[in-house]
Amino acid sequence: MKKVSIAVIGGAAMCIASLAQAADLPYRSAAPGNYDYPPSFTWTGLYAGLNTGVGIGTYNGTGAPYFGSDPKGWLLGVTAGYNYQSGNLLMGGEADFDWSRIASDATVYPGVTSTGIVQNMSTIRARFGYTMDRILIFGTGGYAGASIRGVLNNVPRGSVADQSYWANGFALGFGAEYAITPHITAKAEYIYTSFGSNTYFTGTPNVSSVGANINLLRAGVNYKF
Repeated sequence: MKKVSIAVIGGAAMCIASLAQAADLPYRSAAPGNYDYPPSFTWTGLYAGLNTGVGIGTYNGTGAPYFGSDPKGWLLGVTAGYNYQSGNLLMGGEADFDWSRIASDATVYPGVTSTGIVQNMSTIRARFGYTMDRILIFGTGGYAGASIRGVLNNVPRGSVADQSYWANGFALGFGAEYAITPHITAKAEYIYTSFGSNTYFTGTPNVSSVGANINLLRAGVNYKF
């Protein structure tokens, strides 16, 4: 019986000694697992889309009274551009073309009316912005051009002058854009456009020089490639 007790006590002592040695070994943490984190969104790349909005403004020049005082109307068009993002900063270029009818009427004198129409607008602009993941806030500026049409009517006889000229100018604005998905973005922007003067109604006693300043409020949807 004594031999069994001694054997049990000796075995227990050996187990305790083994545990003590194991406790003194250096601890090694488990290797970290491999997790697939979703990549952060980037604005870098080509994009194209559609835009629509409203325009309101004024005509200027000696012939402004012939075109009316408060042109307003709609626009619908296409947009294309490229963004490059570095950190939170963004720079890029954008171009658009819009079909539009931003118009007003005037009565020159009894029996004679006229209409001024800003149509077929286009801009080519630089964009600079600040990104917060899927949110982009930007400023923009560059070239603007538009076909501005003047129509002079002698009510009893019909139109006596109907002339359109391309007017060159500039655009300045700001806006915000949000990435709904990795490929679809939506934006809203304000663009101020100013167009130089052209001479209208040549060959009539009402020859006039007219330009325009138009404020654009636009919304758009783009596809990022």
